[in-house]
Amino acid sequence: MGQNIWDRIKATAHDWRLGDYFRQFSIVAAGIIVTFWGSDKITERSRQKEVWATMQLVAEELEYNRKELREVKRLLDIDRHMSSVLLEHNMDIYDIPEDTLEKYGKLFSNLSEFSYRADALDVLKGSSLMQYIPDKRLLQNAMQPYFQLGRIKKDVDDYYQVKTDVLMSIIASKRKTNVSAEDDDFRNNILFLIDEDRFVNFVVMAPGFLYWGEFDELDEMLGEQIEVLEAKYK
Repeated sequence: MGQNIWDRIKATAHDWRLGDYFRQFSIVAAGIIVTFWGSDKITERSRQKEVWATMQLVAEELEYNRKELREVKRLLDIDRHMSSVLLEHNMDIYDIPEDTLEKYGKLFSNLSEFSYRADALDVLKGSSLMQYIPDKRLLQNAMQPYFQLGRIKKDVDDYYQVKTDVLMSIIASKRKTNVSAEDDDFRNNILFLIDEDRFVNFVVMAPGFLYWGEFDELDEMLGEQIEVLEAKYK
């Protein structure tokens, strides 16, 4: 009888130790799961912050590129307009008002270039963040303007390279002919240029050298993508 009681006590103690062990184990396991879950949540929040910050930079970069596009188009429009005016007046500058020549005088001197930024895009492409942007169409649309900017840059660079070659060759020939400094004023410089077939050919070519509609289309595309990105990642 006493033996049975002792056996029951030992069994109860044994059961208590096993139950206590499993309870402690469950608590520890639950703590580990919660820790990992919390760690994953922190990592996810951190990753989303990186995505937001990078996409905000992309939006700012597109806005900068839009301003650069508009500036180079403004300069190109001067060349296009002045070229058209010269052709309308058969290259006779005495038929053109002085203030018009001065307003659009950059045709005769300006040598510019078009540059745009892609640093934010490079950061996005060089990181692993793209895979954490679920809206792939948004991502594709945000990247498309950069492709178009590259195409227009090439066209603009080609235009200014032709213009540079023409003006530099004429300036070189002017130095060789030892033109007097007394004649080195604005109107006389224009007369010197339009007396050169190379410049006349450039004037004829300039209005149709570029696809002007592409500038407006890209400007609109940039505006749309900036608006979308600012709305989503403000």
